[in-house]
Amino acid sequence: MAQETDIQTLLGRFQNDPWHSGVAVSTYDSLTGQSGHYGSGDLDPGKPYFINGVTKLYVAAIIMQMREEGKLTLDTPFRSLLQGCKLCKEMHVKDGVDYTDELTIRHLMSHTSGLGDFFVYKNSDKVRNQGALLRHRLSDGKDMAWTFEEVIQRTRSHGAIARPGEGPRARFTDSNYQILGKVIEMIDQKSFAEIVQDRIVTPLGLRATYVYCDPSDTRPAMPMSRARRVAVPLAMSSFQADGGIVSTAREALIFTRAFFEGRLFAADDLNTLFDWRPLFFPTEFGLGVMRIKIPRWLTTRYRWRDPENLLRKVPTLYGHLGVGGAFCLYAPAVGVYVAGSCNQLTGPARAVVLSIRALEAVIDARKLTSQEPVMVSQSS
Repeated sequence: MAQETDIQTLLGRFQNDPWHSGVAVSTYDSLTGQSGHYGSGDLDPGKPYFINGVTKLYVAAIIMQMREEGKLTLDTPFRSLLQGCKLCKEMHVKDGVDYTDELTIRHLMSHTSGLGDFFVYKNSDKVRNQGALLRHRLSDGKDMAWTFEEVIQRTRSHGAIARPGEGPRARFTDSNYQILGKVIEMIDQKSFAEIVQDRIVTPLGLRATYVYCDPSDTRPAMPMSRARRVAVPLAMSSFQADGGIVSTAREALIFTRAFFEGRLFAADDLNTLFDWRPLFFPTEFGLGVMRIKIPRWLTTRYRWRDPENLLRKVPTLYGHLGVGGAFCLYAPAVGVYVAGSCNQLTGPARAVVLSIRALEAVIDARKLTSQEPVMVSQSS
């Protein structure tokens, strides 16, 4: 098949780069019903890898399930669900005013809480250098662990950066999803790992998807940082709800389809998540979901080998990207899903390029069979 040849050629190019020890991609074409699974190096479609920030999409699915069950609303103050969290008191103080009790599930999911990021301390000028150092420690292979209590202490001690819901932009903060993870644990009275198993893994029949909790677990491929592999199991076991899920390209594809096709929560509720705010160009953030609108000019540097497609339009993508090169994306205008990872902590644009080129290979394969792209009704 031309699609298979094109994608394997693409993966070969990635594999020839010393920054990549392995690449994996799975695709699904909702027009033809055809799926494809591809891998190179030490990653294949069935090899587990860390999905990192894509975990937030799984958290969004769980929150929407709990909403359907009447266990919370998007406008429920989070503290009403974490009444035993003494550290959460005065966690959000801005200009001398305590806004902690105003923080809702919606604020946390949409990155509009105004809390600073515990992981990079980007809310404080006086610790900016420390923040930059901490942000790069994992990429340098320096392992560390932290607890939820330490997350809250760091978040409180460095102060808030905005009032809840203030301003037109989303401010990405890992603290938000650490808190959401604790909220859903409190509601279901189980660990986050058990909840993911019960609410996502078992219903979808997944076998290699789980929350990374044991630092001695060597099943997932260790991420690359530039041209070297880094092992940071203590950190990976600490992320939990803001980046701790392990999956495979094949199973990430199953999850992505289930998310957008109404098999985890009602499809009619998807639009509830599509309350878009600018995050970082060219990405917008809703409630646990990214929307990526890539202009033609931004792709030209990656298309120099393919001048015929130099000005090709990229369809709008919905889903999530992870800092380690993972992606779960859906292009509703053409009905194509792509999931996988380039397993690289540095250079996040590489995952976007990989997903776009894989998506385009699926679309091009249709032309060879004289079929037209399907238009799927979806908010854009």
